Parts: sequence; structure tokens; C-alpha cells
Amino acid sequence: MLARNDMVESELGPRDTHGDNNQVAKNGLLRLPDEILVSVLYYLDVPELLVISRTSHHLRALALDPYLHNRRLRFTTLTLPHLLSTRPPLSSLQPPTSAIYLTRTHLAARRLHWSLVCIRLNRSLSRRPGLSSLVSANILPRECCRRDRASGEYVFSASGTGGLVVERKKKVEREKVKEGLRVWLERKAGEIGRRREAGIGVGVLVWRLQRRLKVEERREGRAERREVGTEAGRVRGLKMFWEAKGRGVVV
Repeated sequence: MLARNDMVESELGPRDTHGDNNQVAKNGLLRLPDEILVSVLYYLDVPELLVISRTSHHLRALALDPYLHNRRLRFTTLTLPHLLSTRPPLSSLQPPTSAIYLTRTHLAARRLHWSLVCIRLNRSLSRRPGLSSLVSANILPRECCRRDRASGEYVFSASGTGGLVVERKKKVEREKVKEGLRVWLERKAGEIGRRREAGIGVGVLVWRLQRRLKVEERREGRAERREVGTEAGRVRGLKMFWEAKGRGVVV
């Protein structure tokens, strides 16, 4: 609408609220017949007609012409029933489907809803655990808080940079893990490549693994036999000692 007003004002030239301007009379829309001007004004809205009426006395008379407004009313009378039949029902414009049309009841219900939400939120905030318990349970990072010297309890940092520091720290740790994983994969890929170049296949690796398992089993078997032999010799010695005692032989 503003663009149309600017276009009309640019066509009419500078405004003259005290009388017809000679420059406006020579240039612009005033050179056209009144019938054409009335036809043009017929397609304008009421705010645009108000702007037109403030430019000159001649256009003010045309903008206030009864024939123009009777024609506009007649056209509105013909189009209004069709527009009313195509408009959406009132139930579709009201909550909960839409918030275009709100009555006083809807506004009161909204205020009551937000009041109940505030009450529930205040109760939940009063039942929440303390900051020290959250820090001790590792739910809240220590970097986001500071310890009060007077009470010894944790309080939120006033600087507000704790969260940023924690986020940056986690980002650095993730980068370290990624870098270590990348180095490990590169080393493993190099070892696999060297094995392929040396002609070492899967069979050789399986043979080496079996040999290592056999060596470990042999070591465990020797240790068990050594322990069993030591215990058997001790039992045999005790048996011989007590048998000699029973026979009266001095050992």
C-alpha cells in the first residue's frame, strides 16, 4: 500500500495543501479526464484515497465524489456474500487449532495456564538438588562453578565462561582421541603392508599364534609338575619319619 501511495504521489508531483499548483496541473495525472481519474480511484482503498485527497483540491473533489463511493459500495455488496461463504469457520480460527481469533475466555485461560506453569516450575526448582551434590555426582562440571570461601559450597560462576571452557575442553579431548586413533590405524596399516611385501600370509600368523600358545602351555605344565613333585617328596619324607618312629628306630 505504501508503494502505491508513493507511486501516486510521484505521479502527482509535490503536494499543495493551500490550492492547485500550476506545476501539478501541467504534469502528472491531472492532464487526464475526470472519468479516467474516477476509474483509477475506484481501485484504490480508503487510506490511499485519503492520501490522494491531500494533494490538490481537484483530486480531493474527485476522491469525495458520491458516485465513486456509491459504486464502491455496490461492488462490495455484490462480492461480500461470496467472500463470506468462502471464509473459514470460526472454530478453525480459535484454539487449539489456531490462535487468530481469541476471545476473553481464551485470554483468561491462557493467563491461568501460564500461572499454573509458573507454580509447577517454582515447586520443581525448590525440590531440585543442591549445586554441591550435582558437582559431586559428576552431573555438573566443576569448571562451571566456583567454591565460595565463606560457606565452602559450590556456586555458579559469575563470569559465565565455565560452559565455554568445558565445551572447549571436551572438543580438545575429542580431537586427541581422533588423532591417536588415526596414528594407530596408520601404524597398523603400515605393518599390514610390510607383511604383504615380505610374503607373510595369514597361515604364518596362525602358526606363530599356535606356537606361542604351545610354549605357554608347556611352561604352565612344568610349573605344575614341579609343584606336584615338591609336595610328593615332602609327604614321602614325613611318612618315612613317622614309620621309623613307630618301629623305634632313631632317625
